[in-house]
Amino acid sequence: MSNRKLTKFPVIAEDGTGLRVTIKEDEDYIGYIGFSSVVCRLYIPRKRFGYRRLYSTRYVDERGSVYNESNPDYIAIARQVYEDYRTELHDHRVAALESSAQAQRKSAAIDAFQAWDGRL
Repeated sequence: MSNRKLTKFPVIAEDGTGLRVTIKEDEDYIGYIGFSSVVCRLYIPRKRFGYRRLYSTRYVDERGSVYNESNPDYIAIARQVYEDYRTELHDHRVAALESSAQAQRKSAAIDAFQAWDGRL
């Protein structure tokens, strides 16, 4: 394996957004001894120049992983990066909504306490 870097632009998302995907084979990864890995990044173009990174992840060549060193499918890896990004974005939105709902419940409890006449 070599430190090969693949780049594809545009990769068109479902909503029509053009994204840039980079996939880099990483020989120097020592997290899992004996396993190779790829670093995958998702970018969106900036208005003036260059790209802004949206998401980054690593796939290790192990059982059940999308990356297989001996027979890599880079298209499947690019699709998986996009799906992982969407899943993480969805999880962040759900957490933000839950946090907002919790803040509203707390505010309502404070208002109810302040309106309470103090009788037990």
